[in-house]
Amino acid sequence: MSHSVETLPLGDDKGRSRRPIVELLLLAAPTVAQMASYTVMTFVDRFMLSYVGDHEAASAGTSGLTFFCFIGFGFGVMFIVNALTSQSLGRNDGKSVGQYLWQGIWFGLAFGMLTWISYPFAEPLFLAMGHEPAIASLEATYFQVLALGAPIKLISMAMGQSLLGLHRPTVVMFAAFAGVLANVVFNYLLIYGHYGFPRLGIAGAAWGTNAACAVELLVLGVYLARPKMVKMFNTFDWRVRWPMMKTLLVIGVPAGFQLICDITAWTVFMNVIVASFGTAALTANSFAFGYMHLAFMPAFGVGTAVTALVGKYIGSGEPEKGERRAHLGFFVCAAYMMTIGVGLFIFREPLMRLFSDDPEVIRIGSLLLIFIAAYQLFDAMFVIYVSALRGAGDTMVPAIVQAILVWTIVVGGGAISVKYFPEWGVAGPWTLATIFGGILGLYLLLRFQRGKWKSIRLAPDTTGDKVTGLDMVAQTGA
Repeated sequence: MSHSVETLPLGDDKGRSRRPIVELLLLAAPTVAQMASYTVMTFVDRFMLSYVGDHEAASAGTSGLTFFCFIGFGFGVMFIVNALTSQSLGRNDGKSVGQYLWQGIWFGLAFGMLTWISYPFAEPLFLAMGHEPAIASLEATYFQVLALGAPIKLISMAMGQSLLGLHRPTVVMFAAFAGVLANVVFNYLLIYGHYGFPRLGIAGAAWGTNAACAVELLVLGVYLARPKMVKMFNTFDWRVRWPMMKTLLVIGVPAGFQLICDITAWTVFMNVIVASFGTAALTANSFAFGYMHLAFMPAFGVGTAVTALVGKYIGSGEPEKGERRAHLGFFVCAAYMMTIGVGLFIFREPLMRLFSDDPEVIRIGSLLLIFIAAYQLFDAMFVIYVSALRGAGDTMVPAIVQAILVWTIVVGGGAISVKYFPEWGVAGPWTLATIFGGILGLYLLLRFQRGKWKSIRLAPDTTGDKVTGLDMVAQTGA
C-alpha cells in the first residue's frame, strides 16, 4: 500500500524550512560527485595513460566519447527515473518509488546488453573515421572493454537517480567517491602491471573503469536493500510493470534521444571534423574536451539537483517554487562555470602541458580552451533549463530542437568550414560550436519562461485524470 507522509522518512518538513540556496546546495553538492564520477574516471584514465604515451591517452578520450554515443541513450532514460521518483516524493507516494526504480533497472540491464552488438564493429568504426590504424586499434580496445561493463553502469545510474530523486544524495556521493578511488587503484594495478597484475595498458584503464562502476553499484545496492528503505520505498518490488515502464519510456526516450544526438554530433565533430586537421589537432581536441567535461559535469550535477527539486514541487502542487529553484540553480551554475572559464583562459598553456610536450598539440589545445572558456555561460544556461524541463516531463520538443541545431550548426556548419575555409583551422568549427551553444541556451531559457511545463502531470491528479504520452507533448506546446 502507499505510505503516508508521516511514514516516509524524507525530512521534508525540514527541507521546506531551509533557505532556497541551502536546499539547492545540500542536494547539489553530493549530486555533483555522482554525476562527475564517470567523467572523472575517464579523465583519470587519460591522465594515467599519458605516462604510457600520447596516443594511448588520446585514444581513451576519443574512444570514451564514441562509446558514450552508444550508452548515452540509456543515460538519458535513467535521468527520468529521477523525475518520476521526485514527483512520487512530492505526492508522498512511497510505493511507486521502488516500482519506478526497478523499471529503470530492467531497462538499464536490457539496453546495456544491447550495446554489446557494437563489440565486433569497434575497430572498423574508428578506421572509417579516418584514424590511423595504430590509433584505431587502441581506441577499439578501450571501447570494447567499456562495452562489457555497460549494464553495470546503467543499473548503477538507475539506483543513483532514484536516490537523488528521493533527496538522498549523501550515499550517492559516497558511492561516487568509492568508485573514483577504486578506479585509481585498479588503473594503477592494470595499466602499469604492479603487484603481479598484468600490464594491460589502455585495456587496463577500461577494466579499471568497469571495476570502479561495479564498486559504485555495490554501495548503492546495499543502501537500497536496507530494511528501512525496503519498508518505506518498496525497493524490493522487482516486477516489470508495463504501465510504469511505458511512462518511463514515453518521457525517457526523448531524453535519451536528446542526449545521444548531442553526444553523437560532438563525436563526429571531434573524430571527423577536427581530426581532418591532423593527429595533433585530434589529440589536442581530446585533451581540451577533458577539461570541458570536468567543467561541465559538476554543473550537470547541479542540473540533476534542479530536476529533483522541480519534480518534487510539481508533485506537491507548488510549481512556482520549482520555477524559483531552477532560476536559482542557473545563477549558481553560471557563477561556477564562468569562474572555470576564466581559469581555462588564463592557464590554458600550463593546462595543456599537463598532458603533452608536443608544441603543436599545446598550441592547438590552448586555442581550443579559449573557445571552451567562452562557451561556459551558454553551457550553464543549457544544463539548468533542460534539467528543469526534464523534471517536469517536458522532453520531446527540447530534444527535437537540440538535435536540429547541433546537426545543422555544429556538424553541418563545421563540415562547411573545413571544406571551404580550411585556412581558419580549428577556429572555424569551434566558432560555430560556440554560436550553437548560445542559441540553444537562450531557447531553453525562453521555453522554461513560457511556463507550459507547469500543466504536465506524470501521474493521476486529484480528479483522477491522467496526462501521459502525446497528451503531455500537446500540453507543452509541441
